[in-house]
Amino acid sequence: MKRFRLNLVLLLCSIIGLSAIATWLFLSGRVPQGIFAVIAVSVAVVAVMALVRKLVLVMSVFVKSLEMNDTTARFDIGNDDPLLREMSASMSRIVDIYRSGLSQLETRKLYYDRILKIMTHEMRNSITPVISISSDMEKHPEKYEGENLTEALGVIRSQSEGMKRFLDSYYRLTHLPPPEIAAVDATLFFERIETLVAVEIKERGLPPEVCRYTVGQGMTLNIDVSLMSQVMVNLLRNALDAVAGVKYPSVSVTASLSDGHPYITVEDNGSGISPSIIDMLFQPFVTTKPGGSGVGLSLSRQIVRQHGGDLRLISSPHGAKAVVILI
Repeated sequence: MKRFRLNLVLLLCSIIGLSAIATWLFLSGRVPQGIFAVIAVSVAVVAVMALVRKLVLVMSVFVKSLEMNDTTARFDIGNDDPLLREMSASMSRIVDIYRSGLSQLETRKLYYDRILKIMTHEMRNSITPVISISSDMEKHPEKYEGENLTEALGVIRSQSEGMKRFLDSYYRLTHLPPPEIAAVDATLFFERIETLVAVEIKERGLPPEVCRYTVGQGMTLNIDVSLMSQVMVNLLRNALDAVAGVKYPSVSVTASLSDGHPYITVEDNGSGISPSIIDMLFQPFVTTKPGGSGVGLSLSRQIVRQHGGDLRLISSPHGAKAVVILI
């Protein structure tokens, strides 16, 4: 396949030239020489067909590779021809994109399979007591009077509310709106966060000064205020939970620029996060809190990534740090 276009042009010129010579020879009465010229034309035609067939064969292998999900195939069909070299590179890139697509599809399948298993497990756990009690009430209505009736209805209500909370968490995770990004003064944004978190601090019985905020002077954030507020409140809730039992609780929020990018940290002096679960905490419905939904960190990372950034967790024996990197 080397010098494909050059060989093809030469062969086509040969066919045209030899056809003209053969015609002239026959018209001149030189039949034997004309026959040899026709044979030469036939050889050139066969050579063109063989040359084109090689290209068609490579394209056929390419298509069959995609059809058979063979993502290891590579194509080199003309190192000395710029056009074919670019074509072979494009074919290899298509295979790479196809492989990446298959990998993402498989990852998403595993992700949704896992969520489906969790949802099935949670809903079964929630609805089984409801079915059991309601069935017993139907069979033995005389047992359910006074306190017994109140207790039974309380269980049904509690389980139903738990199921609704779980489904609400799933809805929030799967119906996240696209961010409406605008330039926001960082100082004003964190003043808003401080106001929102003051309620959380009071509910936990922590001192008002437990959270300290340090914001770079004149700093601007390109964010959706509503969505990013959710992120910061989620991270601060986690930090406040982590320091609830600490003698001198402390949570520090720092917003600065690193390599020209906004860099926000939420750091606490709690007991830290176990290395065995730190990578799992961003998975939906994974939580270490009693009664927690396991959606906060997953939702927060999803929001930050919609902003083109990332959310990371760092743990040490002296506490944990959540790092938000924006663009």
